[in-house]
Amino acid sequence: MVNIKATLLVTVFISSRAFASPLVQRSTSSKTAASVSYELPSFLTPVRPAPNPSYYVYPTNTNFEVESIQELGKQNDPDNPLAVYRDGGGSCSIGNRTVWFFCDTLGYDENDFKAMADNSLAVARSFNEPTFLADATSNSRVSYGWGPAVPYTSEEYPWQDFPSKRYAMWTYTNCLQVSENQAVQFFTLNKFSSRLDYYGLGNTMVTMDFNPKTQMLTLTRDQQVTFPTTTYAYGSFASIVVNGVAFLYGLDTTYSSNKDVHVARVPVSHISDLSKYLYYDAWTKKWTSKRPKPTARHQSAAVMSNSMPYSSGSMFYSEYHNAYLLVYFSNWADSTFRVSYAPSPVGPWTTDNKIIHKIPLGPGGFDYGGVAHPQYYQNDGPSGKALLLHYSYQGSSQKYTKAAKLVFK
Repeated sequence: MVNIKATLLVTVFISSRAFASPLVQRSTSSKTAASVSYELPSFLTPVRPAPNPSYYVYPTNTNFEVESIQELGKQNDPDNPLAVYRDGGGSCSIGNRTVWFFCDTLGYDENDFKAMADNSLAVARSFNEPTFLADATSNSRVSYGWGPAVPYTSEEYPWQDFPSKRYAMWTYTNCLQVSENQAVQFFTLNKFSSRLDYYGLGNTMVTMDFNPKTQMLTLTRDQQVTFPTTTYAYGSFASIVVNGVAFLYGLDTTYSSNKDVHVARVPVSHISDLSKYLYYDAWTKKWTSKRPKPTARHQSAAVMSNSMPYSSGSMFYSEYHNAYLLVYFSNWADSTFRVSYAPSPVGPWTTDNKIIHKIPLGPGGFDYGGVAHPQYYQNDGPSGKALLLHYSYQGSSQKYTKAAKLVFK
């Protein structure tokens, strides 16, 4: 059995006390399910102030012709004593740093497998070297002892007998910056009863608070499951902040086979308070406080409904296109980045599945987990003209994340 408790490099707090932060205000009934703190590596990547677009804009440059693509290679920490392989993941800015979350993360020395965690945290070293990372939670030569970046709750903690039993928290989208020192990420929560037999419980919200005095980043989960499988996993597909309001997008995985996207909104100052959420019906164009509990497909209520099933994605406002962009992978396992755009966070979104980059295939047959990162290449013109793309590459024996630079004409 993996002795997580003995080998965790940080202290995990499982408590019932309420957790408050300067900006994100939790409801008075909210309890802290789990919390963990890390000292972040000191590599700074300040991001220029984000554009503050109107809720409704007038898109331009929407032919999305690509001027150049540069494959940059494996994302890697050159100082890590182990060879690290990881997949999935996303990024966002917090505390003048660019933090990255990844899914399953494995470490090998020159002889053998040494450690594994179902998610990990790293920091970008420099925007000039976008493949170089500084691992924050998987950075030691230990024997089967990495802990996950996201803390386990008291329900999950005893169920760690890798690989036969475990809880796994995975993400395939970017985190959401709330303020300079706060962010939020959503992770899909899966329970494994054996190595190959698992089922999803929904998703879980992780709030991040960075203390610039101590350089500590605290990750907190207020509940084990935020949006269960009886509704849509808001925030797990994509998210965006517009004028202080967070728009959180979730796939209908049960009834539409990932073709429909539904959206909720909440002021960023109350993102942890589920009683403040509103849910959108695209047919009536109205918001309601009643959370959907679908028993069938509700295609007309979806903010996006596509002929192609979605897989991973990221959403942001692009200055260059004066539009809201969704950069995504489909579920067709074709290793292809596509783009949609809209004049507002609720659309209307294009569904022509415009291709912007087909990835060279590896020996694994297909790649997956494609996400775009707009905070990179800030000196290459208006934001959105150049993007960092990252994806999970299936090599001959291991999966690992690779990056590419895309520039639009």
